[in-house]
Amino acid sequence: MSDSTAATFAISVELDGQTHQFQCSADQTVLSAAEAAGVAVPSSCCAGVCTTCAARILDGTVHQPDAMGVKEELRQDGFALLCVSYPRSDLKVLAGQEDALYEAQFGQYQK
Repeated sequence: MSDSTAATFAISVELDGQTHQFQCSADQTVLSAAEAAGVAVPSSCCAGVCTTCAARILDGTVHQPDAMGVKEELRQDGFALLCVSYPRSDLKVLAGQEDALYEAQFGQYQK
């Protein structure tokens, strides 16, 4: 259920060398706002598990209580799963970071 009084934030997403700008309310995920704006951010499970929608938050703050696919310390380093990320401020986001997240989270096991 959407709260019509929820704050709205300006979102800037860099994906594949292009910058996309749109609005997102505090009660909406960044992924759903991107999709509504016609921005095709990679996604799959939409449940915070698979990491297909991984991104780096370059500026701003998100609340992602259901991001099971990202270790807490990596969330603190700016990684976010856009399918379960709710903006708490204007955001600058680098999307398409699934490989970088995988390397940061599991790379030590591949050596």
